[in-house]
Amino acid sequence: MSELPALHDDLVATIADLAALTARDAPDEAPLAATRYKLTRLSTARRRAIEMLCAQQISRLPPHEADRLRRFQEEITSQRGTSSRHISEWSPRDIVKNWPGYCAASATMRAAMLAQIDREKALLYPLIGADGR
Repeated sequence: MSELPALHDDLVATIADLAALTARDAPDEAPLAATRYKLTRLSTARRRAIEMLCAQQISRLPPHEADRLRRFQEEITSQRGTSSRHISEWSPRDIVKNWPGYCAASATMRAAMLAQIDREKALLYPLIGADGR
């Protein structure tokens, strides 16, 4: 079985941690940096797990389903750019200088990440026999 469900669980929990941190009146820099780093590491591990799963599955699927999986891979690659831009636009210094702006941008990014996880579960869990909880 793929490690993807566990990665999704860890990502959802870390996204919740980030939401709690951004609900504060001011940034708590050390926990915020640690949580952002953890989120980046988990996202990278998730991307690798998805790439591996897709590589294993594409050759086994009927052509129309394989094409759908390839389009999904392209979507993930595109979203990685969005995530990278968010990280580069919000350096620790910029976060401190514009905490309300960061909190709003973070909320948008967190919502997008949670929606992406839901899409991944819907498309990929049936391929690995996971229940999608």
